[in-house]
Amino acid sequence: MDVEAQEAEISLLDLLVVVAENIKLLLLGPLLAGLVALGIGYALPQNYVSQAILLLPSTNSTNSTNSAQAAAMMTSPLVLDPIIATDPELNAKPIETARIALAGKLKAAVAKDGLLRLDATATQPQAAQALANAVIDNWLKSTVPGPQDRADLEKRLSYASNALASVTTLLNTLSVDGAVSLGKPLTRGEAGTSLVGLGELQTRYLNDVLGIPRSLQGLSRDVVKQPPTLPTEPVSNKKALIAVMSTLGAGFALLLFVFMRQAWRNASQDPETAPKMARLRAAFGARKA
Repeated sequence: MDVEAQEAEISLLDLLVVVAENIKLLLLGPLLAGLVALGIGYALPQNYVSQAILLLPSTNSTNSTNSAQAAAMMTSPLVLDPIIATDPELNAKPIETARIALAGKLKAAVAKDGLLRLDATATQPQAAQALANAVIDNWLKSTVPGPQDRADLEKRLSYASNALASVTTLLNTLSVDGAVSLGKPLTRGEAGTSLVGLGELQTRYLNDVLGIPRSLQGLSRDVVKQPPTLPTEPVSNKKALIAVMSTLGAGFALLLFVFMRQAWRNASQDPETAPKMARLRAAFGARKA
């Protein structure tokens, strides 16, 4: 056996001896830390989650885009600030801190089926449900257009109404004995325009006349397909995982402490390093004094 192999064997043997001498500390310490962490996990307040499901109507953009925008809006200051104003605990905090704390209790995400799911978390079932309802109510208020958007929509509605009336009158005028020739040109001056095109215009203006008033009113509660639920069971706070991670962390920390303590002792007994260790003790002692 060469010298390097012999030194490695001795070093490994020394490590095993250190572990054996401190086996009680290395076993009982992590076990105690795990039990304490488990107790803390049971002592932590329980959380309840209320879930609501919404389906937004399609507009010019895709339904998933509308839902994604709504999900982002539900955790925006426009929705959060009115809730903070009515909550004494949150209202006592700085506004940015309160927004972060409240947003941490909410999760709004769009699933693959296009449905928007809102989760609200609180320490009581009724509080979780009330929070979800408050978020939905404030978000619905945010869908009501502002003054400038309202003015533009009203102009569009007025134009669409007049255009619809004009197109309808023209179609009625061009009807002959109640029968309409769909492929027939309108007049000699409008040879390129057919009654089919007029029918398409009528449909488009009718959609505007029907849709713009709904946009002026904002979205209603009809988009809520599943009202916020009243949770009956708390969500798990992963007590077992907390205990296991605490046990492993404490075991590693104690093992490192044991090896460092042994290395300190060995260095103190070495004639070459003993003076340096004494100087370190004196320096730390002087600082403590």
